[in-house]
Amino acid sequence: MCLCCLARNMQTTRRRTPEIAILNQDCRAWMGSQPANVVDCVVTSPPYNLGIAYESYEDKKPRERYLAWLGEVFDDLHRVLRPDGHFFLNVGYSNTDPWVDVDVLLVARKRFVLQNRICWVKSVSIDTETFGHFKPIRSGRFVTPTHEMVFHLTKTGNAPIDRSAVGVPYKWKSNLDKRSRMRGRLAKKFGYAGWLDFEARATERERERLDRELDARVNKLGVVKDRRCRGNSWFLPYDTIRDRDQDRGSHPATFPVALPEMCIRLAGCPAGSLVFDPFVGSGTTMIAAQAAGMRGVGTDIDRRYVTHALKRLQQVGTSSVSEPTAVRRRAVR
Repeated sequence: MCLCCLARNMQTTRRRTPEIAILNQDCRAWMGSQPANVVDCVVTSPPYNLGIAYESYEDKKPRERYLAWLGEVFDDLHRVLRPDGHFFLNVGYSNTDPWVDVDVLLVARKRFVLQNRICWVKSVSIDTETFGHFKPIRSGRFVTPTHEMVFHLTKTGNAPIDRSAVGVPYKWKSNLDKRSRMRGRLAKKFGYAGWLDFEARATERERERLDRELDARVNKLGVVKDRRCRGNSWFLPYDTIRDRDQDRGSHPATFPVALPEMCIRLAGCPAGSLVFDPFVGSGTTMIAAQAAGMRGVGTDIDRRYVTHALKRLQQVGTSSVSEPTAVRRRAVR
């Protein structure tokens, strides 16, 4: 089924198990076969060019060639991404190459607007306790890296997001009642120093007027969710890796499912929207997309990673996933 047909039948698609396609294919080849403005959300982590031992990719290219290649990928992403779409770009760094994430962001800057910067915290130490996992280093010069950046890029910088979807509950539930703040503002609007001054000196007519305006504002505001903005520091530790081959499919650079899942939720895309990961690796973004009720397409040039990603999806109960060749035939094209 072609992508346009899926879009026209979105309502039917949303009621079924989300369609997930993982292709043993170069991402640019897939994007080149698509019409413009078809992808709702991109969540990905490209190779960092830090010499990581991938199976089918040389991760230590000359910097200019690496950045030029990413520029071509970003051009294709810009074309297939919807005007109000979201692009979440996770890029790491190393102590010996601390500028690589910035260099990649500057390439993206020529095509996209940086709307939000998110710090993915893998491990944090508070007082004498450490939470999360990190790879310690021995050095007389460097501290151990315990975070990476996720750059939220859009075409305009004005794409709506759903902050409450990844929010946290208010610690003080009094924040849910906006009346106290509104009373103070209205009292000042009526010429008083504040609410206490209003209480002491206001006339009965002023009190009635304030009550009417207060009720109107509260009704306009509606029900206030018990969620506040989480902020842009996300503590998302890895699960403990007991067997790299089993847990990661020998992929040397992965992120936890919670990271793409929160990106997708923050984007606020409706169920059935299309999530794309051009460097799908072990399939984590597709697992998150399926859990969020989205359609998904992931590409990777390494067949071993694709096979492992398909196995992971089958283990979490994705009924529409088969072997790589079968998926390619049923893929969203």
